[in-house]
Amino acid sequence: MGNQSISGRIMQAHWITRPYSTMTRRLLRCLAFGIALLGAISAHGEVITVASSLPKDFLAIYKRAIEAQYPGTRIQYVNFPATHTTSFLRDRAPGNRPDVFWGSAPDIFLMLRRHDLLEFLGKADDPGIPEYIGHLRINDENGYFKGQALSGYGVMWNARYLKARGIPPPGNWQDLAHAAYFGHVVMSSPSRSSTTHLMIEAILQDKGWQDGWSLILRIAANCGLISERSAGVPSTVSNGRFGAGLVVDFLGLSARHAGNPVAFTYARPTVVSVANIALIKGARNPSGGKRFIDFTLSAAGQALLLHPEIGRLPVRPASYASLKDSETYSQIDDVLAQSIAEYDPEVSETRYRIVGAIFDQLITYRHQELVDLNRLLLQTQQALARHPNPLAEVLVEKAQALVFSPPISEKRIPELQKISDTPVDIARLASYEAEWGRLAKTRYTEARLLIEQAQSRIRP
Repeated sequence: MGNQSISGRIMQAHWITRPYSTMTRRLLRCLAFGIALLGAISAHGEVITVASSLPKDFLAIYKRAIEAQYPGTRIQYVNFPATHTTSFLRDRAPGNRPDVFWGSAPDIFLMLRRHDLLEFLGKADDPGIPEYIGHLRINDENGYFKGQALSGYGVMWNARYLKARGIPPPGNWQDLAHAAYFGHVVMSSPSRSSTTHLMIEAILQDKGWQDGWSLILRIAANCGLISERSAGVPSTVSNGRFGAGLVVDFLGLSARHAGNPVAFTYARPTVVSVANIALIKGARNPSGGKRFIDFTLSAAGQALLLHPEIGRLPVRPASYASLKDSETYSQIDDVLAQSIAEYDPEVSETRYRIVGAIFDQLITYRHQELVDLNRLLLQTQQALARHPNPLAEVLVEKAQALVFSPPISEKRIPELQKISDTPVDIARLASYEAEWGRLAKTRYTEARLLIEQAQSRIRP
């Protein structure tokens, strides 16, 4: 790409005499982990613990670099879904928490800040990192986390898979809802993946609540799988199990670098967000954690982002001077131009649980039923194209409205955003989820009846 501008996770005594139970095995693993950690501290000197949902290969590159720069230091990673971060940290007493949290979704950092789980780092003081890149603020204006890289979101596809089936490559989110993609798409749930949540929010904030959920449901109805982790999406596309998936850019780019027959595009409209890094309040080793953060923001740490195995966009403009591969890295200005300038991470954070709960009740827990209904709808529409019937078309439209609509209107969102972590509010949210689940079951049953009525009116 060359030079470019920047304008985008006490054993009971009688257990000992029995075969190990699942709980016993888990306790033993935890004890082994603690013993290993103590051994690591004595053998290697200083240990810096980093909690992150980022890919292990990504993290390994930074581990090697920092351990080489600081002899006697050992970097230890705790890898888990970012959606579990708040509960993971709150369940650990201060002084027994990891040192650093590093992740891609800005709303998780806002949530951690709101729960007082981040240490104050201070305002930006590095002249090599701008306050803004395009419309994006790089560091937390309150000084609790730093921007470390930029992330864009879109669609990754297996070129061989699509070509063999005569399916055109996708260019935007809407393409994944087309009939040609039925059964060929994979995605994760926003309740399990912070990156998926961000993509869901991009669609909702761009298209609005009603139309956004309609598109999300249509895409999910075309999915052959709702993956448990976002990392499962690029792997199943790379190995040819599915043709296309919703991913963060660096997963698509690194899969291509690994030699897989895949491509990636920033789906329009995309979101370009700041991937952040922060010092955890109550860390075991806060001074080591601060040193880790400083390295990731340094010229050397930012240059690592441009390794093809990582494929991320640095926040330090000078890092781009050495770029030569325009095939691997998009122009940041071009990516930013495709993004939603008015994307609001505060909105995303305040309705995080609501969006995840709706997705799970309508999609994750009833995915096969949703897929079966979509198959019937597509078959009926194909039959109508051959044998038009106005009444059957009305019945199909009613069925689609039942299947591809959210369970609540946008007017209820402000009320639901006020739900807190108190036991009373958690129980209230559980009752809403049960209500949405019952509604989905009722709607899907009614839609199937409407489709069957439509089919009975189509001339053979």
